[in-house]
Amino acid sequence: MGKRSSPDPVVEQAEFFRLVEVERFQSDPDLAIWHGRSRNARVAKVLAFMVLIRAPGRPGKPLSAAPMVVCKGASQQFFSATGDDQAAHLLPGQLLIDDAEPWLYLQGEPARLLQNEFAYVEPIHANFNRADWWAERSGMVEAFADACRAVLTGTGAPERDVADAYTRIWTPGALAGIAVGEAALRVKPQVPDLVFEESDGTNHNMIANLEERGAAMNEKGLRNRFEQLSMLDYYRASFDETPRELEPQAIRMLLGL
Repeated sequence: MGKRSSPDPVVEQAEFFRLVEVERFQSDPDLAIWHGRSRNARVAKVLAFMVLIRAPGRPGKPLSAAPMVVCKGASQQFFSATGDDQAAHLLPGQLLIDDAEPWLYLQGEPARLLQNEFAYVEPIHANFNRADWWAERSGMVEAFADACRAVLTGTGAPERDVADAYTRIWTPGALAGIAVGEAALRVKPQVPDLVFEESDGTNHNMIANLEERGAAMNEKGLRNRFEQLSMLDYYRASFDETPRELEPQAIRMLLGL
């Protein structure tokens, strides 16, 4: 994989300081939910940008009547992580509209801001990136592209089209991707589930397979899969909160760029 470019040096420096040099005191569950919610917020913002792209008479590359929208591997990021961390992208991948980056359909500040959306990353443990991979390859990437296509070809009120694409396409598609990714990951050898001894009145909640489970957790591959499954479950939980970027006022503010 070649080196990914940074589209905005000023934002790159700010993001590096915010996420790398400023320590964040969060547990893995908190971080997993935060990562999932951050992805949902970025998706909502990109959906709003699709309204700008479909607007008649806007400057930039012309939009075809039936645009082909796909999502490929990321090509940009603001910085790289160090140590055991990896720079995990917030969006599921790089969106392409008729084989062109979406910001080429805009000009000026809107184009710059949209391009930046695809470069935002978080420096987090490699297992987060791997959990992302399981969900993305299992349907999340397609859900992102399908939601963007729905807004691009929509004719309704911008706020409604964005909200509908998020709730009716992105959310069920991403959740299905998480479920399919979990199922594929569970096919591989796993840390055994906890087994409790039958109670005889003196051994309440005693774990029968404590040693077996402890030994499995000491195996790196099994431990990594255990953590990735936990992260996927927390990604699912991140959908319990609706991004504020879906609020009508937030959409109108972005469209006023």
